[in-house]
Amino acid sequence: MNEPLKPDPRATGRLNGKPLQGMFILLVEDYPLNVLFARRLLEGWGSSVDVAANGQDALDLLNSDKHKLVLMDLQMPVMDGYESARRMRERGETIPIIALTADTNPDVDQHIQTHGLNGVLTKPLQPEPLLDLILSLA
Repeated sequence: MNEPLKPDPRATGRLNGKPLQGMFILLVEDYPLNVLFARRLLEGWGSSVDVAANGQDALDLLNSDKHKLVLMDLQMPVMDGYESARRMRERGETIPIIALTADTNPDVDQHIQTHGLNGVLTKPLQPEPLLDLILSLA
């Protein structure tokens, strides 16, 4: 039986290397399957991943001396990704924050800019666009 959470082996060679070696990423996601998939990709590329289950946990866990990037789900309980990102920016955090969303509404782009997010990826995550955006912001 194939494991559905493994990256596509036909992906380009750089996806199989360690392009994120030594990078600490804060993944903010409440859905366990999405956490498992994203974590497997990111750690496979050499990064270390801390996980927060909601926006409030993200505010509590974020350490700008350690984390170099935040991957932030937008729709979560307790505090959504928009509010969490806005509060991070208000307290002076400047690290890149990438929004993760299943919402394809064109208003999402406007909202992410308003709340201080640096980019957006739609779910389900695809390995190559994820890696490309991380590398462009890191």
